[in-house]
This record gives sequence, C-alpha cells and structure tokens, in this order.
Amino acid sequence: MKIIHLVLGKANPNRMNGVNKVANQLASIQYKQGHDVHLWGIARDIEHNYPARPYATALFLQYPNPFKVDPALKDAIKQLKTDAIVHIHGAFIPVFYYISQLLKKRNIAYVFTPHGSLTEGAMQRNSTIKKIYLHLFERHLILNAKAVQALGIMEKKYIQKVLPKAKMALIPNGQTVSEIPEFPAPSNTHIKFGFCGRLDANHKGLDLLLKGFKLFLEAGNKGHLFLIGGGKDANALKALTQQLKISKHVQFYGVKYGFEKFQLLSECDVFAHTSRMEGFPMAVLEAAAMKKPCLLSEATSVIPFIKAYNAGLALEENNPEAIFRNMRKAAHLHSTGMTTLLGENAQKMVREVFNWDKISHQISKVYAKPQLH
Repeated sequence: MKIIHLVLGKANPNRMNGVNKVANQLASIQYKQGHDVHLWGIARDIEHNYPARPYATALFLQYPNPFKVDPALKDAIKQLKTDAIVHIHGAFIPVFYYISQLLKKRNIAYVFTPHGSLTEGAMQRNSTIKKIYLHLFERHLILNAKAVQALGIMEKKYIQKVLPKAKMALIPNGQTVSEIPEFPAPSNTHIKFGFCGRLDANHKGLDLLLKGFKLFLEAGNKGHLFLIGGGKDANALKALTQQLKISKHVQFYGVKYGFEKFQLLSECDVFAHTSRMEGFPMAVLEAAAMKKPCLLSEATSVIPFIKAYNAGLALEENNPEAIFRNMRKAAHLHSTGMTTLLGENAQKMVREVFNWDKISHQISKVYAKPQLH
C-alpha cells in the first residue's frame, strides 16, 4: 500500500506550523516502519528547501485561486493505483475539497485530519463563513473520507454533533523523546514559566496567561515568564506586558528552532499552554518529553492524560484567576521540589501514551480497514 501525506506547505519541521511538523514526523516514522511513504506538498514555490528526510517528497504549485489544482498534481493522482491511501492534513483548505473529489472519482481512499480546526472553539472564529463553507464543501470531504482522525475528544464530539455519519478515529499526535536533546534540570530560585508557539493572543490564550501572571506577581509571588515564538500579536503582547507593568518579569525570545529552542525550554520549571482553541499542540508534548510539568487549558485535549499521570496542572476554567491559582500551586510545588517528580511523570506519559511508533500503528490500522460506503 502506498501512503501519501498531503499538506499545504512543504512539511518543513523548522517552521511554526504544527500541521506540517506532524505530517513530517508521521511520514518519517512510517518510513522507518517499512511503509511506502510519500509526501505531497502544495506550496507557493516548488524549491526543495527543507532539511533532509527519509521519505520521497513531491511539490506542487499553490495558485491564487484556492480551488485550483496544479495540473501536475492532477496527473499524479491519475497515476495512483486504487490500493493507495491519501492522508489529507488540514481543514478549510479549498484545494483539498477539489482533490477529495478527484480521489473519489478514482475510487482512491483517503483519511482526513482537521488538526483541531473542527472544535467548538475553533469554529467561533469567522463562524458564519466557516459554517457556510462546512455546509457547501467541507462536509463532503468529511463524509467521503475513509476515516476522520480527531486528535482530541472535543474535536471528535463536535464533528459527531454536526455530522453524525462521519467515520471517526480518535488518535492523538505523538512525540519521540529520544529526538529531543537532554539538558541539566534548571536551578531557578524562583519559578520560571515558559510558553512556545505562535504568538496569537486569542487562539493561544496568551492575553489570559499574561493577566494571570500579573495576578500571581501582585499576590506577592516571585517568578518569571518567557515566550518563545513569533506571530501577528507579538507587538501587542509586548505592549500588554507594559500596560500590566510586568515587563521586567516577562521575556520574549522570538522565533527559535532546533537545539536553541530546546535549550531555552530547558530553563523553565513549568510549561504553560492556556489556549482557547487547539488541535493537539506539539509544543506541549515536546515540553513534557523534556520533563516539564504542564499547566494546561481544556482546549489542549491533554488534560485527561496530565491528570492520569500526575504530570502537571489542569485549569478548571480558562481565565486569569484560574491561571493565577494554578501558578501559585506550581510555585509551591517548585519550592518543595515536587515539580521534578511531576516532570518525570510527564516524560513517562509521552513515552507510554504519545509514542509515535504506537500512534503510527493505530493510524496504519485505520488505513487498512475496509472502505465503508
């Protein structure tokens, strides 16, 4: 069976695009497991400017007309045998709808992963446009899929609510612990919180995080917060720290990749991710793999595992007051040395639950299931 991962982009892991990172990691592990794996990327240019990878990659042009398919991609689909499986990554991408129709005509099965775009929270942004698009296009892509991979239970529930006939598979993202460099445990006198990801205040709940941290400091606690990443709200978030009068305690590092990113993450005692909406954030799995206890919102979909493994702190509500309360708990755990134990639990959680080998086998079983019509 030939497996083709289809992404918008080039699946370059050195970019702030979680979907592309996941597609690259999944394709890499499937290749190592002996599968015939290829990645097709739709991009604004077809230059192969990304790190070396074991699997074959074909690039096709992305056009200004979002529904237009590169003729070369149409030809590639025509060359596929009917036992191939195409794994489509990403939702609300018009060209994917058109491609799904081409695959259906050729009786080629595909699996669809929305990567968190189909949750109650995610649908609230541009809700009218999304609901219209879902009705006209996306629902056909979903209902014709061999399976829809939901990364978390919230996504599964939403899709089942709006499209009860969708064939669902609940399988999270993964993380390979051995791929992350090891660093000495931090020796911070006062607790240091860290975040890594796109600086989108609303999506990632970073305004809530900063306001919660302000309450933490105002209550007489001592500590620091740093944010790794770039994005449209970088300047606005920096301005907010000034407005909240906490800028002396908050550090913005900008976009970092690879060893430098992990080195910075190693300096935090607790990783905070207070998203309002999310798929299944890779940054959380990376931090947990580095033995960092995680302070998380429900939208991350990781809280059930955090609770089961005693690997961090779960926000009962996602607001500044709840964030403050959990930061205070984290500071107490840090002062008693308990964050080390929670960090060990976090890495154990990744090894046992989010192991890419295990997850790849789960996805392979979905590929191999008989096609339901």
